Amino acid sequence: MANRLLVTSLAAPVALAACHSSDLPSDPPKTIEKVATGGFSSPTDAVASPDGREFYFAAHDDANEPAIFKVAASGGTAEAMASGDPLETPLGLVLSCDGKTLFVADIGGENGGVLSLATSGGAVSDLGATGLVRPGGLAMGPDCKTLFATGRTDDGQPALFKLATTGGVATAVWVGEPLESPTGLHVDGDGVAWVMDHRAAGASGEGVLFAIPEDGSAAKEVISDLRMGTFGGVSLTAGGGVAVMPTVDAEGHGQLTSVEIASGEMQQLATPDLLDPSGLRTARRAAVFAVVDSEGGAIYRAE
Repeated sequence: MANRLLVTSLAAPVALAACHSSDLPSDPPKTIEKVATGGFSSPTDAVASPDGREFYFAAHDDANEPAIFKVAASGGTAEAMASGDPLETPLGLVLSCDGKTLFVADIGGENGGVLSLATSGGAVSDLGATGLVRPGGLAMGPDCKTLFATGRTDDGQPALFKLATTGGVATAVWVGEPLESPTGLHVDGDGVAWVMDHRAAGASGEGVLFAIPEDGSAAKEVISDLRMGTFGGVSLTAGGGVAVMPTVDAEGHGQLTSVEIASGEMQQLATPDLLDPSGLRTARRAAVFAVVDSEGGAIYRAE
């Protein structure tokens, strides 16, 4: 049974900016199934290919090296695409709009970095992004040329940034409060960034989903009292209008929380096998979500 959730009041331009495309699926996922385990541990984030047929995810391999893997969304053995240097602690992933390039937010080292890897294979490259440190979450902008990233400024303030997919100087969209420790990130077709922050305190408690327009004019609380996993993932459905987040209930059992942005209607999909629901990302053109269980060491498909 769907419940009505009181969503904190939003300014109209933000509240209505959850881009919706009638020719793409907008319903939240109704089923979830494990598709990969073994050969990797402690996965952090995953992303689905545009057609939803392949998943890419960050984890550690059997030699405990940081690595990027891929696996068929239908299930199978995960294949390591890259491991070791320059990867250190990869957290956030996002694909280019054409699905040919995987971008990686790596929080490791002194400042971390934004990396890229061709989905066809090859070496991992550092974009040489400057102006941000310790990036955690990534999202693709609606122009398919701009990356958005959560991270910190040089003086340690939590922030939302944007930068070109070719790298270079990152520009701050929002800096400081109410952000505390932003990670998971999705940007809709109108340029609104939906930012998960597991340490921020909202009207109903700790763990907040914020909406920040591209012009940085506001950072509005959408939902609070969200019990997030290690990495707070969020993704709007391919058609927009519904935010989906991996969370845990009051007893610590995994679930997928879906919220219709316009009405505040909330649904829960129980996922009790997920020990620590973490990263999540929808396919760009399909009703398929890649979902991570960090503690359980598994990748799931939700649809």
